[in-house]
Amino acid sequence: MTRLAMGKNWVQASPEQRKALTTEFRTLLVRTYTASLTLYRDQTIEYRPLKLTPGDTDVVVKSMIRQARGAPISVDYAMEKTESGWKVYDLKLAGISMVENYRSTFSAEIERGGVDGLIKALAEKKHQLGGKKKAIVQSWPVCWRL
Repeated sequence: MTRLAMGKNWVQASPEQRKALTTEFRTLLVRTYTASLTLYRDQTIEYRPLKLTPGDTDVVVKSMIRQARGAPISVDYAMEKTESGWKVYDLKLAGISMVENYRSTFSAEIERGGVDGLIKALAEKKHQLGGKKKAIVQSWPVCWRL
């Protein structure tokens, strides 16, 4: 997911920077979406039938979050089969791709401060989110801007 969110800027990053980016981005995403999902109440998740054939290595798992009030929210998980199992590489919330959203944010941050500036911005954002569940919910389902 980090490589896809970096887009063409991925080749600019050294192996050490790639590792740091992946670590910071993973932690940010886990904190962001874990906090968001733990605050949901009275919703159900309905998974759509999966169209998967033997040998498929790339699928989209479609689901809907049904709320007591308001319209349902579509959540689609783009997944690829790896040696260690199926991995999510993009998430679309209400039709908004997390990878595409972060790509524009990452590009702007790299223009301002280079790859190291992006790593620093991700680390700062991650620390800002510690314990701020209300801010997380208010920004759902749109991915954060740095």
